[in-house]
Amino acid sequence: MLEWTSTLIGFLIVFFIVGGVFFHFLLISLNTEDCTKIDRYPNMNE
Repeated sequence: MLEWTSTLIGFLIVFFIVGGVFFHFLLISLNTEDCTKIDRYPNMNE
């Protein structure tokens, strides 16, 4: 029973770390404030 519990706890820790990293990079890619830092006044005529 102790082996099963430690395996489950280890799997959950790894699962939350991988999920957190994935969520972090997903939020970075959806950040729309970066485009205004690069091009503050976009030319809409082009």
